[in-house]
Amino acid sequence: MTAPTQARSNTFPTDAIGTGRGSYVLLMHLPEEQTFAAGSLSHSPFPKGHYAYVGSALGGFRSRLSRHLRTDKKLLWHIDYLLQYTSLYAIITCETEGKTECVIAQTLAQQFESIPGFGASDCRCPSHLFFATDDMTPSVISALETIGLEPRLKWRK
Repeated sequence: MTAPTQARSNTFPTDAIGTGRGSYVLLMHLPEEQTFAAGSLSHSPFPKGHYAYVGSALGGFRSRLSRHLRTDKKLLWHIDYLLQYTSLYAIITCETEGKTECVIAQTLAQQFESIPGFGASDCRCPSHLFFATDDMTPSVISALETIGLEPRLKWRK
């Protein structure tokens, strides 16, 4: 295991996130393979490539996504560990009243490989983290539209 690259130099303006609520997808790039434990998950290999993490922000996008963008935080969730190693390059939000993250995760699982158990400790999904060798943005947006959501690309680096 190598030390986190701290590749994140995210200067995303948090006021651009908006005040909506619903589900979101973080799109990240991992520049080199890493093996690490993400919270309670055992040491797992994370191949070099692109990742899509599905989460929910029913309390509001601004507070949840602002937390993800911070580097000075206590590591609580699986995604907190991965964000230490990756560069976040896009955020997609879908405003909804109810929880749709599992439906999104099930849809993405049909197209992409996943990291077992990641981000899914509070549901029955196999994973909420998906992997590809190339940029996933167009495929993720298309997948969200096919399940009737209105994805909004909030940020693209």
